[in-house]
Amino acid sequence: MTKHVLLIDDEPAILMAFKKLLQSPGIEIDTAETKESAQSALNQKNYDAVIADLRLGDTGGEEGLELLRFVKQHNPAVPTILITAYGNPEVMEKTYRLGADLYLEKPVSSNTLKDALKKLGVQ
Repeated sequence: MTKHVLLIDDEPAILMAFKKLLQSPGIEIDTAETKESAQSALNQKNYDAVIADLRLGDTGGEEGLELLRFVKQHNPAVPTILITAYGNPEVMEKTYRLGADLYLEKPVSSNTLKDALKKLGVQ
C-alpha cells in the first residue's frame, strides 16, 4: 500500500530535492510552499506523515507551528516532523508540546529524513 507524505517548505529547490530523495515505489510525496496550500492539501487528502519547515516565507514567523496545530486538530494520529534552521530550546519545547513526533534542525540530510520516516512507520 502506498504511503502519502506531505512535505512543506517555502524553498522550491529544497522541496524538489527532498521529494526526489524520499519518493519511492511505496511512498508518494506531495509538496506545498505555503501554509495555505498545505492546509488545502490536508483538507483534500489523508496523509501518513507531514514534514514541515518552521518558517514559510519572509515573515520570520512560525507558520510551521500553526500547521502543526492544524494537523493535530484535524487528524491527531498523523506523524509530524518539524524542521528548522532557526532552532533553539524554546522552539523545540513548543514543537513537542504541540504534538510533533520529531524536531530536526537544518541542515537535515536525506538519510536523516528517511530514518525519521522509518521510525514513524512510514517507510
